[in-house]
Amino acid sequence: MIKRETIKQAIDAISGRDAGIGYALDEMLAIGLIDVPSGSEETLNGDEFYFFFENQKVPVNKYLYISQGTAPVEQGLLIKYGELLKKQELQDEGKSIEYKDAAREVRTAGLKLAVTHEIDYAIARATKQLRGLEESNIEVHRALISFLEMIKRDNGSLKIAENGAHPGVLYQGVVDVATPACFMRFLFCTDSLMRVADIDLEFFYVRFILNCLARGLGKNLFTCVVDDRIVGLLYVTFKEWVFYKGVEVKFMATLGGKTGNQTEPTLPALKGVGTFLLAGVWLLWKNELVDVKEIFLDAVIEAKRFYESAGFQPRGRYAYVLKNPKGYLVKAILIMANNCRDLRQSVIKEIGALIKKQVKGLRKKAGSEKEKSARKVVIASIKECLKAGARAEFSRTAVMNLIKYKDKIPEAEELIQFALAHASGEAKAELGSLRSQLK
Repeated sequence: MIKRETIKQAIDAISGRDAGIGYALDEMLAIGLIDVPSGSEETLNGDEFYFFFENQKVPVNKYLYISQGTAPVEQGLLIKYGELLKKQELQDEGKSIEYKDAAREVRTAGLKLAVTHEIDYAIARATKQLRGLEESNIEVHRALISFLEMIKRDNGSLKIAENGAHPGVLYQGVVDVATPACFMRFLFCTDSLMRVADIDLEFFYVRFILNCLARGLGKNLFTCVVDDRIVGLLYVTFKEWVFYKGVEVKFMATLGGKTGNQTEPTLPALKGVGTFLLAGVWLLWKNELVDVKEIFLDAVIEAKRFYESAGFQPRGRYAYVLKNPKGYLVKAILIMANNCRDLRQSVIKEIGALIKKQVKGLRKKAGSEKEKSARKVVIASIKECLKAGARAEFSRTAVMNLIKYKDKIPEAEELIQFALAHASGEAKAELGSLRSQLK
C-alpha cells in the first residue's frame, strides 16, 4: 500500500537533489495529478503496490518498497516525470510519429531522466565524501567520479554480436528450450542502467547498482542477457576468514514470465534464467576463482525447492551449500562448458566426473513421476555431450560410460544411436571402436 505521506517523502527526497523536478512533482501531488489508490482499490489489488501519475497506474516493486522505503517510489516518479516532459516536447513540435515509435521514445526519455538523476546523486555523494579523506582514498573517489561522468556522456550499449563477441561476456549458453543467452558481468553504461529501471526486478534497482559500483563491488554483479536485453541479475559476495574463502549468492532475480514496466515487451516468458545464472557462477568459480572453497547462500524459504533441485544441500539451520550440481544445472553447465574453449584441465576433469555420475545414475529405475521427470533431465544432459559441438573430452566420457553400463541402462541404445547420428566424427569413430572391442 502506497500512502500520500510516502509519495510526499519521495518527492522531498527528489527535491533535495533537484529542486526544479521536486517543485513540479509537489505541485502535481497538490492538485491530484499524482495520487494513491483509494481504500476500495487497495482491497481489490491487495497484492499490488502502485500509485497514479496522471491517471496512469505506476507499479512499485513490493519487495523494494518494504526493504528500501521510498527509493523505488522515487524511481517511478522520475521515470513518469521524464515521460511527461517528452510527451509535452512531442506535442509542441507537432510531429507525426507512429504510436509505437512515440511510446518507445517517451519511455526511453523517462528512463534516461531517472538514470541521469541517480548518476548525479551518486556523483554528489562521492564528491561530498572527498572532504577529509586520505590521499589514496581521494584518488579512488576521483576515479569513481570520472567514471560516473563518463557513463553520463558515453551511452555504451549491451549490443552483442551473433558470435557472442563482447568484452563483458564470460560464458555463452541457452535458456528456455534453445534461446541463446550470455552470462556476463554487469556492464556499467546508461543503456544497462535504463534496462534495470525498465524491468523492475526484486532486489535490483538503479541506486543499488550504483551503490555497488561506489563500494567497489561492481564486479560482483552478473547478468543474463538475451537478445541484448537483461532478463536476470545476480549479486554475489565473498566471505573470507583465515583459511577460508566462499562465494555467497546474495541476491538473484529473473524476469521470467513478467514484463516489468516495459512499454513494448519483445521477449516471451523465458524459463531457466535462474539456473543459467547459477551455472555461470559455478563455471566462473571452478575456472577462475580457484581459491574459493564453495558456493553457498542463506536460507530462502520461497526459493528452497529451486535451490535444492540444483544441488544445494542444507548446512545448519539457515545456510545451503552447493555440493554436487544436479538436474537442469548440470545441463546448463555442460552447454556453457561446450561453448568455452578456455577451460582449465581441472574443470574438464570435474565436469567429466559429473557426466560419469549422470550416466551411472541411469542404472537406477525411476519409480515415481518425480523420478521419471528427473531422469528425462539427465538424458537431456547426456545428449549435450553427444552433439557435434561438444568437447571431445565430454563426448569420450559419455560414450565410454554408456558402453560400460549399456546392459543396465534401458536408454543406453537410444543414446548410442543419438551419438551416431549427431556426434562429431571423432566421437563416432571412438564409439565404433569401443563397440567392436566388446563384440
